[in-house]
Amino acid sequence: MKGLLLTITGDGKGKTTSALGTVVRALGRGWRVTILQFVKNEGKTGEKLFFERFPELVHMEQLGEGFSWQEKDHTAAAETGWQKALPWLTGEKSCDLLVLDELNIALHYGWLNQEKVLEALNSRADGLNVIVTGRYAPDALIQCSDLVSKIENIKHPFDSGIPGRQGIDF
Repeated sequence: MKGLLLTITGDGKGKTTSALGTVVRALGRGWRVTILQFVKNEGKTGEKLFFERFPELVHMEQLGEGFSWQEKDHTAAAETGWQKALPWLTGEKSCDLLVLDELNIALHYGWLNQEKVLEALNSRADGLNVIVTGRYAPDALIQCSDLVSKIENIKHPFDSGIPGRQGIDF
């Protein structure tokens, strides 16, 4: 049976949080889960700290260079991350749910070839469910996804000068 392709996009907070909620459901059902984060680097986010406690349940890697506006070699990091994602997509490595967190950012900025990424997502291993998150989901990804959710920013503490908080934002 073909797995589902879910896309969570928009300018509001909660795209990764939504994906992680699905991860919790999947784990509750005994699924094997892999999370690859394309922008986050080796920072100690709450999700990274949590999943480090359960390495037998979740394979998680932070593959990025951090914030997209920082001058770093984001293209090289995204390409390295994509090469790590491919074995999961092809079935060479096996899981039931693959989260490609902030992959949309890498596509938006041209760090990865959109056509090749979409081809790999569309020909993913049988039974593999994939969640793609991040702002700026390309129209082509939206069209081929089975589920698309858009999270809209209505109000955010950053707008009032309130910095991000551990446990809420990271």
